[in-house]
Amino acid sequence: MKVLLMSYECSPYRGSEWAVGWGRLLQAARVADTHIITSRSNFAALQKARGEGLLPMNVHFYTPAPDEKLKTMEAKPGLFAYNYVAYHHWQKLALDLARKLHDAQRFDLVHQVNVCTFREPGYTWQLGIPYLWGPVGGSQNFPTKFLPILPPVEAFKEGMRGLSNWLSLRCKSRVRQAAKRAVKVIAANSTNLRDYQHVFKRDVELLLETGLHRVDDPDRTRFRGRVEAHQRGAELPALNILWSGEFQTRKALPILLRALAMLRDEVRFTLRILGDGPMRARWSAEAKRLGLAHNIPNGANAMEFLGRLPFAEAVAEMTSADLFCFTSLRDTSGNVVLEALAAGVPVVCFDHQGAGDMVSDGSGVKIKVTSPKRAIADWADAIRTLAGDPQRLLKLSEGGTVQARKFLWNANGDRVNAIYRELAGGPEKKLAAAEKETTKT
Repeated sequence: MKVLLMSYECSPYRGSEWAVGWGRLLQAARVADTHIITSRSNFAALQKARGEGLLPMNVHFYTPAPDEKLKTMEAKPGLFAYNYVAYHHWQKLALDLARKLHDAQRFDLVHQVNVCTFREPGYTWQLGIPYLWGPVGGSQNFPTKFLPILPPVEAFKEGMRGLSNWLSLRCKSRVRQAAKRAVKVIAANSTNLRDYQHVFKRDVELLLETGLHRVDDPDRTRFRGRVEAHQRGAELPALNILWSGEFQTRKALPILLRALAMLRDEVRFTLRILGDGPMRARWSAEAKRLGLAHNIPNGANAMEFLGRLPFAEAVAEMTSADLFCFTSLRDTSGNVVLEALAAGVPVVCFDHQGAGDMVSDGSGVKIKVTSPKRAIADWADAIRTLAGDPQRLLKLSEGGTVQARKFLWNANGDRVNAIYRELAGGPEKKLAAAEKETTKT
């Protein structure tokens, strides 16, 4: 097979969309001569990966030559809307390149990989070959009942985003055309699945857009130590809680801060926070207002903002945590949730969108999306319960490893590669068609 991947971001050295592009590329290369059109910002990373032997030799990468319009846009990065216009223009240039490559290579199919949002399906559904779209996300919205916890400007932005989603799904012609022309549409989470089936009026498959390259058995010594201390009637060590993510309103760290403020006199804990972003000052002030910026009476350090850490240090933080809290109220998935499961760290998250799909009852605790007041109380109750039940923490750690293995890239790739074979007709069908054509001749 010859497969064309449209992956605006792709790198083995970064997470998020870059990791999605890289994972999909490696999986496609297992079964096909793989050609990828990506942004020129990824070229250095892919060339480095080839030099280090990370990039299979049957992978060929390209980028459209930027015209003056794209050069001007890229030279003046600004608001998201402006960058999105640049990305849309890149898709037009990528279609021209895809047509030229198809004339030379005769691809069996084209796969729109990322950026993982329904708003930008690209244009390669016009190539006249099977077009696969997804896993695609982006239709999930910030829960309306939680908008009051945001600063007014941010609440307005989230509300407008929800309205834009509704209109784009139903009225944006390219979205509707891509959904109609796609041989298959794959949704990245169950919320997206519901939305796309409802609006597009067609069958949609479900598959997480990201994955894990490997899952080893983690060290559970700290969990077993808590169990032994509890059995002896000794005081339990402070519960080591980790939060990691971009400091953006949708990540909703204050939910966790307010829940922990309720537990200061009941539970010994530490909270270590990884990441940075525009909400840093506001969230730091919130922590101080809640009295979480100082040592609490029983001697445990309430919290610490660690900023963005190098990958190895972030991994060390994860592998030493007793509990990972993912408070996001709007996310397609969340790579960091998979990383926690792979590290054998129990997860507490909201029971919706991608996190609700990834975390099972055997690997974590899922909080219902009700109202801010109820949610904060439920978060506090979940943490209180887990802090006092070391045996359950250990069981959830063991369950996390089992759950993580369901999201290995190889398993994900097997699903998509089977679709590739189906769309390409498979070697047996191609051979039969060639023989039939020869017989006619």
